[in-house]
Amino acid sequence: MPRLSVLLRAAALCALLAPAGAALAQQDLPAAREATMKEIAGAARTVGQMVQGRTSYDAAAAKAALETMSAAAERFPDLFPADSGPDGAALPAIWENKADFEARAMKLSADATAAANATGGGVEALKTAFARIGRSCGGCHELYRAPSP
Repeated sequence: MPRLSVLLRAAALCALLAPAGAALAQQDLPAAREATMKEIAGAARTVGQMVQGRTSYDAAAAKAALETMSAAAERFPDLFPADSGPDGAALPAIWENKADFEARAMKLSADATAAANATGGGVEALKTAFARIGRSCGGCHELYRAPSP
């Protein structure tokens, strides 16, 4: 019987704390959004330096960076739930055009995966694939990100 009592008390405590956890998660959204964008930007920087000849071409490093970008882009829309709202650079248009925003994130993810698959073809093959990523990023930022001051 004591074990059942402990389990019931634990369940009651979880039920009481769930709203606080949800509020905490909401407060963490801006930080999570920014961290995910920094993850994408860092991966793009790594590959961009290679395709621009600023660093030596490393197929494995490029592929890893692009896989990171793909995964981050895929989970990015989840950081903009309907019950949240604009903050930082996020514009209200994200929630007004949620399906388009999500489709653009999935396109970036697919473009990054395609570029990762192109890394075996050398830097020239990667340049072509990487250009699509730049267009995906720019198109989304144009509609859904506030300009930097």
